Amino acid sequence: MSVLLQFSLISHIFLGLLGIILFYAVLMVLFKPIDFKRIKFLRRVSLLGLISFLSSWILGGYYYVVYYGNIVKPLIKKSAYPWAHSIFMEAKEHIFLFLPFAALVAVLIFYILGEELEQKQAIKKTVIILSSLIVILGAIMALTGIIISGAARLR
Repeated sequence: MSVLLQFSLISHIFLGLLGIILFYAVLMVLFKPIDFKRIKFLRRVSLLGLISFLSSWILGGYYYVVYYGNIVKPLIKKSAYPWAHSIFMEAKEHIFLFLPFAALVAVLIFYILGEELEQKQAIKKTVIILSSLIVILGAIMALTGIIISGAARLR
């Protein structure tokens, strides 16, 4: 594997984890009363989380197209663990498409309705659910990546 592909894979993992951490921070702040300082934090951190997810998405896509699809996938499919790709990678490919869009919606809510979050509890509850979903799906993405990587090594 070339240095560029190694960098893409490592950056994909790091940026995905960073996005999860940033949205976990967003979630924790949402459980507190929202003032101007916290709105500013929510806007910045959610935007950084979105950028992290988008960057991870692009780098992961590059790695998948250039290396994984041609080299790793066939090895996993021929191994004792073909289900690692058939189940987990297929699920990961579809769920991960959702994450950046969910993050974008959260960012837009903070930028457009940020000042109204404390007064409109229904919107605040919705963005708490959305942020929770982002964190949970992000964690699932990380765990499925570990399973897939393990299947590639155990061949």
